[in-house]
Amino acid sequence: MPRFFIDPDKIADGAVYLEKEDAHHARDVLRVKPGEQMTVADFFNKEYLCTVVRADGDGVLLSIREVRDGASEPPFPVTLLMGLPKGDKPELIVEKAVELGAGEIVFFTSRYTVVRCDEKTAAKKGERYQKIAKSAAQQCGRGMIPRADAPVTFREALDRYKDRSALKLICYEKEEQTTLRQALERAPAPDGIVFMVGAEGGFSPEEAAAAKDAGFLPVTLGGRILRCETAPLCVLSQIAYHYGY
Repeated sequence: MPRFFIDPDKIADGAVYLEKEDAHHARDVLRVKPGEQMTVADFFNKEYLCTVVRADGDGVLLSIREVRDGASEPPFPVTLLMGLPKGDKPELIVEKAVELGAGEIVFFTSRYTVVRCDEKTAAKKGERYQKIAKSAAQQCGRGMIPRADAPVTFREALDRYKDRSALKLICYEKEEQTTLRQALERAPAPDGIVFMVGAEGGFSPEEAAAAKDAGFLPVTLGGRILRCETAPLCVLSQIAYHYGY
């Protein structure tokens, strides 16, 4: 069933009106017809099951037949802080992280990241990542569109979340004691989870120490060396399994 996100102010009197890009996609790409069913979400985990009334040059009009709470969101916010990797890996990470329940994805540059970008390039990357997040959210049935930010520095990433009331983790290749499973078991009902994964080169000892000072608990993901695009998906999968969502 096609799914769209729409501002709540576009929902009134038992109807929803799609305009611009959404109307074009529904009318010209999906070719919806009167009588077909669609789902609309309002960014606040509320779902509207709708029937198409008309689809023409002015837009797409939907009639709401049922309103329900979304059932696809985690019970707490999950944030991925990800070292900016090379090539098109960030796009893959955003797409899969959204599918696995992340509510926010923030890329950062650090000592061992190869990719560097100025303010203009970072803004363009952020726009691209957000479009991918929206598309992935529509495809997998999320109740909100996760936030995918333009890249920041390692220090900015730490400062943004150091005071967050959440279980904060850093996946560090030199950690040998605390496993991800042990860390999750210590937090049966967290206010949220923020976890940090390095790019291809991982973290320097100084960065790992700075993260620890900011309240991030170092954890190991096991004895195998995971690719940077694999590690966050491994963590998100384990979080979803552990907390049952």
